[in-house]
Amino acid sequence: TMMIPGQVLYVPLFTMISGMGWANTYSSVVLPTLANAFGIFLMRQNMLAFPNALIEAARIDGYGEISIFFRIVMPNMKPALGALGIYMFMSMWNSFMWPLIILGTKSMYNFPVALAMLDGVVWRKDYGVIMLASSIATLPILLIFLAFQKQFVAGVMSGAVKE
Repeated sequence: TMMIPGQVLYVPLFTMISGMGWANTYSSVVLPTLANAFGIFLMRQNMLAFPNALIEAARIDGYGEISIFFRIVMPNMKPALGALGIYMFMSMWNSFMWPLIILGTKSMYNFPVALAMLDGVVWRKDYGVIMLASSIATLPILLIFLAFQKQFVAGVMSGAVKE
């Protein structure tokens, strides 16, 4: 599914979302892209790289499967979750075509679609307003990156197990 262009899915996705009565809602923009193939692949690869010795040590200590997952595995997956969170936010924030198709109310448009509406006509473009809006559009991405950058610190598990 990573090799299929997203534009191919717009017609069936629009039909499905409209059939559920979700057209022109924020959930129609967010929900279809929450579980994409890249996110599943990234988390799967990180889970496969997780050392089994830590899980076995937690079982010996008496942890149940749910406790192992939330107390041992998930804290060690923070770098991957941080990277995935930044990637997902950036892809949703920069999404242009899908919100333009599914949203009918101009007040619900996301930033790139609203920014395109500022373009105006050729002889009356206000480049100052367009540049200011483009600069403001980068602020949330910068804030999300700064919030998750500490999750990128590598080596949390590097000294946990000697093999």
